[in-house]
Amino acid sequence: MDYSAYAGDGCSVKDYHFTVSDGVVLKIIDFIPRRDNDKRPVIFFVAGWISAISGWRGVLKVISSEYRTIYLETREKQSSIVPKKTRVSFSMDRLSADIREAVEKLIPPRRTFIMAGSSLGATAIIEYLAREGRKPLCAVLVGPNAEFRFPKFLGSVIPAFPPSFYLVLKPFVKWYLRNFRLDKKNEQEQVKKYEATLDAADPYKLKYNAIAIRNYSIWHILSDVSTPVLVVGAALDKLHGNEALKKLVAALPRASYRELASNKETHSEKAGELIVDFINRRDYLEI
Repeated sequence: MDYSAYAGDGCSVKDYHFTVSDGVVLKIIDFIPRRDNDKRPVIFFVAGWISAISGWRGVLKVISSEYRTIYLETREKQSSIVPKKTRVSFSMDRLSADIREAVEKLIPPRRTFIMAGSSLGATAIIEYLAREGRKPLCAVLVGPNAEFRFPKFLGSVIPAFPPSFYLVLKPFVKWYLRNFRLDKKNEQEQVKKYEATLDAADPYKLKYNAIAIRNYSIWHILSDVSTPVLVVGAALDKLHGNEALKKLVAALPRASYRELASNKETHSEKAGELIVDFINRRDYLEI
């Protein structure tokens, strides 16, 4: 796939695969601007649950113009390669371990780095920050999930049926998101984006990832995060819940909150400019 449409002006792009310790192969897209050098931090970006890179085009074009950006596609996504003869984990602990291994392998020890991510990817970053390992200068997290609570119906159905049942279940999931978690009146474009993401999902990975995270909660580890964190929410975003985000910010030792207008805006050039400005102004030093 040609990723040049997601790169900033004058930015070169490499995509390759990276094998982690349990044998799963993850895809990496590496954006390198002309002005990149060892004194400038790397942005390590982890997107949300089964989300496609196409949803982050505006953000990536802005941030990769300024900083080398390593975009990690997590293991529940279609691009990962899972060993056929081994049942691997899709838990939050394992996603955090993937991030740790990628950071250690792909970012030279002499380089500083920033972490950025959204939704499940942002939650995995928080899990990473609460554990031992190399720490970033700061993290910018768009709509991190403090917990994963599926409707009772889905919580019962997902473990009981084979992955192929996803084809039957998918219309219900779309209906639930459209009517209860997304702003279908004001953000029809975002609704279509999420539905396209569900259409492209891998049923096997989706099932076991959903089972692994369905009762996950992050509240008990927030006090262990010493890294400065900027949490970004959206006024009209029902999917991630602004009140929960503000509660999360209050529980983190060093955190601040910025709110954009909508879910669409948190995936736009405006969000990219917010990230770059936060880094350039070193606002994280004041958190």
